[in-house]
Amino acid sequence: MRENGTCARNDDILLKDEIALRLISTLVAVFGIAGLGMMLRLSMSGQKESQSRMGVRFGIEASMLAAIWIPAYLGGAWLLAVAIVLGCICASELYGTFEFGEQRPWKISGILIGIVFLLLTSIEPSLLSPLLISTLICYWILRTLSHQREDFSKVTARAKSTCFGVLYPFLCLAFLVEMGAQVGGFGFIVFYMGLTAVNDSAAYLIGSSIGRHKIFPTLSPNKTVEGVVGGIVGTVAVSFALAFAVPELSLLERVGGAVLIAIAGLCGDLFASRLKRRVGVKDYGDAIPTQGGVLDVYDAFIFVTPVFYYYWLWIVG
Repeated sequence: MRENGTCARNDDILLKDEIALRLISTLVAVFGIAGLGMMLRLSMSGQKESQSRMGVRFGIEASMLAAIWIPAYLGGAWLLAVAIVLGCICASELYGTFEFGEQRPWKISGILIGIVFLLLTSIEPSLLSPLLISTLICYWILRTLSHQREDFSKVTARAKSTCFGVLYPFLCLAFLVEMGAQVGGFGFIVFYMGLTAVNDSAAYLIGSSIGRHKIFPTLSPNKTVEGVVGGIVGTVAVSFALAFAVPELSLLERVGGAVLIAIAGLCGDLFASRLKRRVGVKDYGDAIPTQGGVLDVYDAFIFVTPVFYYYWLWIVG
């Protein structure tokens, strides 16, 4: 058993190295083609400001991917540490948004509970689904009570918003850590995170170029039908380029995963937009140029993580 486990780990290391090498060349090709097309279109239109903004956005997307992929390649404590740091930053921005909306969550308590949950599930992964379900139930109960009982609505509203910050981002990121701990997990992280970024970038590029028909005018005024369709098509197309990362998946399973990621990424973006609009803010913060806060960059990725985890679990078994 130990020899089999050691062989599996050695094979995983070799697979990681192969994926990393092919990933670099694939990224150069994908970003190079997208960048050249973007520069050509913008230079012909003479939109210097748009060109600069688009370039910054592409740089941010690349940095976002590297910030997760490198620790996922290194594995173990590296990925857990990044998940904790990212969870703390995103939860802090989320709680700050709630505070702006006068919900006053228990910020420090929520962050500490989230860290404990991440550490706990990394030690005992079998707790991941039960913790997710129980926290969702707890949130639903608190949300119901905050609307029905005016005598302690302030307390339940604070508890509800605190509980939400434990769910999103911390418990969502716990699924990332668990996936990365599995044999072949690095490849699946490369696959779903890469496609999430492609979906966002393709939807933005196509929507800002030829988008004319608003699809969610109230919730997200900048989103267009053309952009959403372009995001889905681009995500499916790049799933072929990233097939090397998930050799376990058949063609149909890769395409199905790509469509699922595109839909979940759109839902995650709309979900984050709805949270911001409910309290009347445009962004979760101002830490990142042209994007807003760190949570504005990672919102769709965090939302997609548990969705793809269960798809991966269903496929791989």
